[in-house]
Amino acid sequence: MRRYIVASITSLTIVSAFSSAFAKDPCQSLICMMGKVQGGVTGNGSSQDGCAQGIQDFLSIVKKHNGHLDLTATPKARRDYLNSCPGAATDSSSVDSIISNFGNATL
Repeated sequence: MRRYIVASITSLTIVSAFSSAFAKDPCQSLICMMGKVQGGVTGNGSSQDGCAQGIQDFLSIVKKHNGHLDLTATPKARRDYLNSCPGAATDSSSVDSIISNFGNATL
């Protein structure tokens, strides 16, 4: 029984480590999307600037209504995602700029 408990704890630790390694980072998305707004990041980012994943994470947030892009819910969900970064509260104008430029953008 003890072996089973140790194996279970070990498995859960490994799974949680891998899931957090691939979790979305709203702060990275905030920085990279602000770079796009200011023109410093082009396209969908690159491995050199480190923004490809942050931009993809942001643009992958899509809400649909009747099979089409929901033009109200998508920007709201993206705003909520960016605001989950602790630093977003100090600069709400950056979040507003990102949403006004890319709130309904698609991949």
